[in-house]
Amino acid sequence: YNCSLLQFQEQFDISIWNSEKAQPTSKRVDKIVHFLTYKVYRYMNRGLFERDKMMFKLVVTMKIMVTGNQLTGGDVSMFLKAGSALDVKVERQNPFQRWMDVKVWLNLLQLSRHAAGVDQMLFFREIIDFIQRNEQSWRNWFDEEAPEAAPVPDYEERLEMERTLGPFLRLALVRCMREDRTGVACGQFIERFLDSRFTAPVTDAITDIFDESSPRKPVLYLLSAGSDPTLSIDELAKKAKKFPTDKVSMGEGQEKVAREKNNNAFLTGGWVILQNSHLGIGYMCELEDVLLKTPEIHEDFRLWITCEITPRFPIGLLQICIKVTLEPPAGLKAGIFRTYSTMVTQELLDKIDHEKWRTLVYVQSFMHSIVQERRKFGPIGWCIPYEYNNSDLDACLQFLDRHLSVTVALGLPVSWITVQYMVADVQYGGR
Repeated sequence: YNCSLLQFQEQFDISIWNSEKAQPTSKRVDKIVHFLTYKVYRYMNRGLFERDKMMFKLVVTMKIMVTGNQLTGGDVSMFLKAGSALDVKVERQNPFQRWMDVKVWLNLLQLSRHAAGVDQMLFFREIIDFIQRNEQSWRNWFDEEAPEAAPVPDYEERLEMERTLGPFLRLALVRCMREDRTGVACGQFIERFLDSRFTAPVTDAITDIFDESSPRKPVLYLLSAGSDPTLSIDELAKKAKKFPTDKVSMGEGQEKVAREKNNNAFLTGGWVILQNSHLGIGYMCELEDVLLKTPEIHEDFRLWITCEITPRFPIGLLQICIKVTLEPPAGLKAGIFRTYSTMVTQELLDKIDHEKWRTLVYVQSFMHSIVQERRKFGPIGWCIPYEYNNSDLDACLQFLDRHLSVTVALGLPVSWITVQYMVADVQYGGR
């Protein structure tokens, strides 16, 4: 995840050129800041693994609020630690043992003592008294499926009136009482404070990544189980008239081959893909100097690197690369959005003149997203843990394409038994 000051300066320059022009100067500065915040978020987001994306957005949001004197470092610390520092033996006994465990009780005690914001306001000072007086309402809120969206007993009006601190205090309460809903509450908090663009599903198309790359700025794909960008790179290479690409699968003895391929491509302007570069760290250490010190490199040359996470990857090369992860995004909507923005093209949708074709493509994409979303449960319900990826979807779409083409040519009805068997039993069930 390491980035350099130079990479930030690039984003800063782009923001000055591309942000909306305005008068007076203060308004212009605001426009640049808003544009740059989103630009940096998108730049970093595409190189983060799914598990870290929400954390990154939350850190950025809170840092902005602390810098703007809307929150203090103590507020952030309370949100992160809650009541973990309190000793249950020293504190008073939990009166709500029937429905509230010890951890939540200690969190509440800490929340009731916390002085929030720059004004050091003891907002939740009476929360324990309120719960004792109005226990049924609080228990109902505690048992809500989505407490972050439900009115908070005794506090709702005050939270609504607190324009600046209100959203954070609501988030802190959810974190202290219903830790399982903190992720969803964080999304709402970020959307409220920054913008809905920061929580909407985004997918960076390979064409956008290519436009940003340059002969001395390679693209580094951080691999997760079952992901392989080679197919996407080759598709782009065909459109850019750079196919076939030179591929080197790194490993013992392959450094010499990689060196030759790169040196040739420097002159011809070809594209080189170095696969599994974690197995060729020696050459990776050499590559930064080669890219920066070679005097003449053809302007069409592009280098694509795929690598698993390794602490041995040279930091200098890491800081000149455009980093991209290939994990399926979290959420069904985001999954389908990604499929339609990366794999399902207009060309594919127009390929077969049959009333069922587009519906089949959509249902196949929908099923693929559901199967990918199930990975959060681990191997439950499946034989083995398996990361379903784009090659599974691609194989199914190719089968559907061939099956419908033959069906249309011979004037036969669609054989649903065949479709179901090939997709559900063989391709997905076969895992």
